Order: sequence, then structure tokens, then C-alpha cells
Amino acid sequence: MGQRRTLFKKPRKGTGRKDYMSKDMKKKMKKEMAKRPPPTRFQRNIKHIERSQEATQAQKRQIEAERKYRLQMNDSFTGEGAVSSEEEEEEEEKVPSGTFDDLTVAFNDQIGQAPVYSDDESDEEMNEEEDDEDDEDEIMLDEGEDEELEEEEELEANSSEEDQEELEEIEQDEEEASLHESDLSSDEDEDGATSTDPYMVHTAFNLSPAMLEALAAEPPRVESSTIPFGSLGNVYIELPKANAGGTASKRAAPKGIIDRERYAKPGTPPTPLSSTVPLEWPALHVKDRIVRNMNDGELDALQRDMFAILNGYQDLYYPQRTHENADRLRYVYCLHALNHVMKATSKVQHHTMKLAEVKAAAVAARRGKKKKAPTVTEDAFRRRLPPPKKEVTQPVGGGLVEFRDQGFVRPKVLIVVPFRESALQCVNVLKKLFAGDNEKMVVNYKRFTDEYGGGSSLHFPRKNPKPADYERTFAGNIDDNFRLSIALNRSSMRLYSPYYASDIMIASPLALRMAIGAKGERHRDYDFLASIELLVLDQADVCYAQNWDHVLHVMEHLHQQPSSTEYTEFSRVREWCLNGWSKFYRQTVLFTAFELPVFRGLFNKHFHNYRGKMRVVRRVTAGTIGHVVVRVPQNFQRIETRSLDGAGNARFTHFVNVVLPQARSVAMSRCLIYIPSYFDYVRLRNYFKQEEMSFTQICEYTTDAKMARARDMFFHGSKHFMLYSERAHFFRRHRIRGVRHLILYAPPIFPHFYPELVNLMIKENQNPNDGMDDASMTVTVLYTAYDMHQLAEMVGASRAKAMISAPRSVHRFTTDQK
Repeated sequence: MGQRRTLFKKPRKGTGRKDYMSKDMKKKMKKEMAKRPPPTRFQRNIKHIERSQEATQAQKRQIEAERKYRLQMNDSFTGEGAVSSEEEEEEEEKVPSGTFDDLTVAFNDQIGQAPVYSDDESDEEMNEEEDDEDDEDEIMLDEGEDEELEEEEELEANSSEEDQEELEEIEQDEEEASLHESDLSSDEDEDGATSTDPYMVHTAFNLSPAMLEALAAEPPRVESSTIPFGSLGNVYIELPKANAGGTASKRAAPKGIIDRERYAKPGTPPTPLSSTVPLEWPALHVKDRIVRNMNDGELDALQRDMFAILNGYQDLYYPQRTHENADRLRYVYCLHALNHVMKATSKVQHHTMKLAEVKAAAVAARRGKKKKAPTVTEDAFRRRLPPPKKEVTQPVGGGLVEFRDQGFVRPKVLIVVPFRESALQCVNVLKKLFAGDNEKMVVNYKRFTDEYGGGSSLHFPRKNPKPADYERTFAGNIDDNFRLSIALNRSSMRLYSPYYASDIMIASPLALRMAIGAKGERHRDYDFLASIELLVLDQADVCYAQNWDHVLHVMEHLHQQPSSTEYTEFSRVREWCLNGWSKFYRQTVLFTAFELPVFRGLFNKHFHNYRGKMRVVRRVTAGTIGHVVVRVPQNFQRIETRSLDGAGNARFTHFVNVVLPQARSVAMSRCLIYIPSYFDYVRLRNYFKQEEMSFTQICEYTTDAKMARARDMFFHGSKHFMLYSERAHFFRRHRIRGVRHLILYAPPIFPHFYPELVNLMIKENQNPNDGMDDASMTVTVLYTAYDMHQLAEMVGASRAKAMISAPRSVHRFTTDQK
């Protein structure tokens, strides 16, 4: 039986033939090679190192062969060979036997000159392995000189492959780093000390020990003050205070080069931009490309004051965002984010060009030295020449070339927004500022508009319309699970770039939480948050309604040590990144529609900028109670509590023992209980079930069918109570009909919900067959001393302060008093 034909035939030795492969196998291999991802920078570097090691080993083997050849040539001078003539025999008797060195000494004695050796010859013999390349230039005149020159040419051919690879990499780096001259700012060569650019002033230097001490203290040592700031009104500012008498100043002053180290300048109160004088964008260090794409290059008073703070790289908390000024605020922070990224990118590319020039000059100098032919002089007959000195290429600017201009990873800007519609508006502003009307400069823009555009998925009825703020909040694509990455270079803005190859990321809190994961999960990734330099939280009030824990989870995972170094170039990482000080250099901007304790806590605990932080003072005079149109008494009952931890139990106890017994009476039927917190909602629902009370419920997780059934039963009086959560009202904004009594378990988070709920008690929404009098309707609000912000939004700051500190615990308002 014949042997089976094997798929791969082994070639004969010495034939040079390759393994046999069928056409199908070749096609399959081509497909597999096409699917393979391109090699990373780390893999290319590993391959380059392996080739360099192979070339080094080849050089060592060549030098060893050369040494053996010299020994053989020295042995040939011993005179053991055959003599061809008598004259040669006579000359041979005159020549003393020995090595080539002995012959050299004898020859020098005959001409009356002492032999001359290299001064560091003994060091060369001790470090022969380190100076193998220098030994190649040693010249010896003997019978095998031609063979040695051939061996040197072969050595140069072996090493030329390594140099050629280095030059190819340098040319590739130069192509990637090439910039148009107009894109590079005029102060690229300036350092942080001489430049007035706020970006360089903020990022160029490390923190001083005194400043670091002030920031790391618990609580941080700051100087606080309140100053007027143009159209923003009064602004509360906190600047870190470096204590001159602290432990840092008591340390011994360092000696040497550290004495010349320059530290980052502490922040100063910003200066508002004048609204009467046209803006000088070059003086504000805004890139020319952005200025050219602006419509008129002018900003209104609010935008000027906002940009003056952002351009100074100070944190900002702005609690006065509305639907009217939303577009103007978005324009300002997108302008600042784009300007920041373009400066950072230009700086990195400019430094990359310098490093490529230095590397190319060094390789060219080394290749020129190897190609230089050795010259034979008359001194070669009587002395050994010292090895030539290595030429050191001076880098550009002199000294050691080192540029610290990057973080651990590339993403620098993170913009957190709640919906895809908000991300669409941000990208449109960035596109306008970067590319103007040229859509070809924006890659994947059509795909982006298809996924993030489109109309709203909600239906807004025209017969009984929803409130205006509801329609404006939920207009457009309201998907809350998205993460978009944007990469910027000289000629294009690429959407959907790889996350670790992007500069700007626009994401929702939910998408970031899913990417980060929870403790204990196998697949977690939060390295892309390690080098965020600018964080913008827009529409924080909507993010709070979604889930504020997601935002806090993101804040806790900022500037963590990366678990992988695949995307890190440590030779370019800034020193303050390596020291773990990135959070002190991060600029955080928070926009919200009102004040809340959680927003204030975020400002106090997570705003660590060493340049300082600012908070716009929100002073509410009247409150939303003035929008109530129904004539109904409104009772505010204060609950006494001694701590924030005990406020929840104190509220529940007061409700069960004081409020609920009165509400269970027949006269208090059709009672709506509004609960802002979902945890309190679950607690009351379980209690009502345990007591077997007559109630129905609506929360954000209730289906549409159950909602319709609950509203119908409540309107017709089948159920005495209705438990209604605030998130259900935020996302659905139902018009609950038949409400005769309203109990607010706590002040609503969204202040405009209070008049909206009270106005549900108008006569048009009542059941005419319920047999109840309109004069018997009541409104009850429960509050504690820790509800100061919500209470101030409802009744005004001065009234809220009086209600908190007044000796009596019950306060009544009527429609005429508002």
C-alpha cells in the first residue's frame, strides 16, 4: 500500500526550497493574517530589541574570529617556515624571534625611538567586551591585511541592517509627528517659567512641599473669600494656603541642582473680562484654528466671565444652569476643552519631532563613522595607535533631551452628560470650533448622527401637554447608556476612535459604571481615567435623578494606578503623574440647576485643584412657593434630630406617630404621599402592607398598565392613600387627578415640583362625585435642619433660615401670603 501524500513536504537540505502549501492553505493563511490586529508599540520595541541583540552577538563572534587570526599571524613570525633563498636566511638570523610586540620593540630600538602605547591601553584590555567596536579600528600591517579589511566590510554589512531599521522607525515617527507650521503656537519652545500660557503655567512644574502639605491636610488649609464677579454675581473662592511655618519649611534646604527647581505657582483670584472691549484671543492663548472657526469671535457677559475662570484652570461649581443658558454654557466648556486638547497635542507632537531629529542625527553619525575607511600611516609601523574617540552628538538645545508632557494614558478630557442628545450637542459644538463648515474633517460623523440623532422616543400629547421643562429635558435621543471617544490630530477629528487612542471622552454615568465594574468582578477597566486633566459634569441634576451613585463611583476611580503599562510611555510621563499628584492638577467643572447637599459634598471632597476652586453663590429670595395658584393652607412641620444619621429614623417615627393617625381618618381620604427617596418609599410601602392599609403605589419601576389602574382607583376613591415616588414623577410627569390632601414626606429635590404638585389640586382635576369640600384640602411638608437647601429653594433663603432656627416647629403659609 502506497504512502499517503503529506500536506507539507520537507525540502531537501541545501536546496533552499520552502515548504509546500496548497492554494487553499495559502488563502486560509492570508485570511488569518488579515484578521490579526496590527502590532502594538510595545511589540515593535521587543522585536527591535531582539534584532539588536542578534546583531551584537554577531559582532562578538566576528571579533573572536579576528582575535584568533591575529594570534595565528603572531605565530608566523617565529621563523619556523621554509626559507626560499640564502639572502632570506641571513635576514632571518638578524631578526629576533618572538611575537609581533617583541618585533615592534626591536624595530623601535634600531631607529632610536621608544615605543608609544595608548594611555588607557590597560583599561582597554580589562574592558575588552565593552570596547569591541573600537578594536576594529586598530591597524596592523602584515601579510593578511586584505583579509582583515574584507572581514570589517562584512561586519559593517551585519550592523547596517540594525541602523536601517532605526532610520525607518525615525522616518515613520517624523511622518506621524509632522505638523503644519501654522498649527504650532509661537511659544512652543518656551518653558513654563517664561510662558504666560495658562496651560503651561498649570502643567509645567511640580508642587512645592509647602503646597503639597496644604493640599494633603485634613481638612485642606485654604484661604476663603467671597468676591463679586461680573454677571455671575458673588463668587465664593478657596485658594490653598501654603504654610510658611510648616514642617516642609523646617527641612534642610537641598543642595546642588535641586536648588534650581521651579515649583508651580499658586492660584490667584481671576479677573473678569471686560464686556465693552473686544476680546483679544491671542492674549487669552486660544489656538488660531479655533478663532478662525468662530462665527463672530465674541462672547456675551456670562460666557466671558465663565471663560475667564475656566481658562485660568480653576475648579468651578455653577448651580444656576437653566434651559435658557444651557447652550451658552456648553459652548464655553467645549471651547475650553478643545483648546486644552489642541495645546497638549501640539506640545507632544512638537517634542516628538525634536526627539526624532536627535535620534536621526545620532544614527547618521554612527553610520558615517562605520563607513569611514581606515587610513594607514607611517606611524603604524612603529607604534600601536590608540582607538579613536566616540563622537557624541549634541542634542537640540544642548544637554540631555527629555520631555515630560504626557500622562499614563492618552484620554485627557471627560465630559459626563445624561443623554445621547446632550452628547450630540457637545459634538456639534466641537465640530464647529474644530472644522468649521468642512464636514470632511470629521471622520464617522454620519454614523454618529445616525446613532445619536433622531427624534425623542417619548410621546408628548398636545391635548393635555406635559410641562415645558419636561419636554425640553427629554427632547431628542434620551438613551442613557453610551460612551463616545474622540481623537484629534492636525487634520481631522475622529469619532469612535479606540478608547486608549482618544483625547476626549463623552459618556453617561451608567456607561462609565458598567465599564469600571464593581469590586470582585473579573473584567474591569478604569485605566482610561488615570490621566484625566479636565472633568466636566453637565446637567448634574438629571444625573442625580438617574442614579447619583454612578457619579460617585466614577469619582472614586479617577487617577488610579494603571493595571497595564501597554499604553504608557514612561520616558514622557510627567513627574507629578508618577508621584500620584494628578488629582491636584485636574480641573473639575460642575453645572446644575439648583443646590443640593450632595453637590456641595462633591465640591468639598472631590475638587482638589491646587489652583483653587470657585462656587457661584446662589441666593434664592422668593422660592417656588410663589407659583402656587390653589388656595390651600400649607403646613411645614419641623422634625427635631441631632445628627444626619438619625434623620431618617426621626422622620419615619414622626410620620407614623404624628402624621399618619390623622391621615387615616375618613376626612383625609384621597391622600397623596410624595416621597423623594426611593429607600423611604420602600420603607413606607412595607409598613403600609404590614398594617394592611388601603393604598396604591406608583414608582419608577411600575409598568404602564399598573400605573393606569392605580390612578383610576385613586381617582374613584377605591384606595385611601397613594404612595408616589419623585423619580416616577420626574420621568413620567403624570397628572394625578382627585388629590384632596397632599403630604410631602420630605422637601422635593427638584424645587419646581412643589408648585406643580400643589396645583394638581385645582377644581378641574377633582372628582365631582367625591362629596368633599374644596375648603377642607390640606398640604403638609415634613423637613429637618438638614433640608436647608431644598427648603430655601421652596420658600426662599431668609424664610428657610428663620424656619430652621425658630422656636416653634410648625409654620403655615397660604396662597395670599406667598
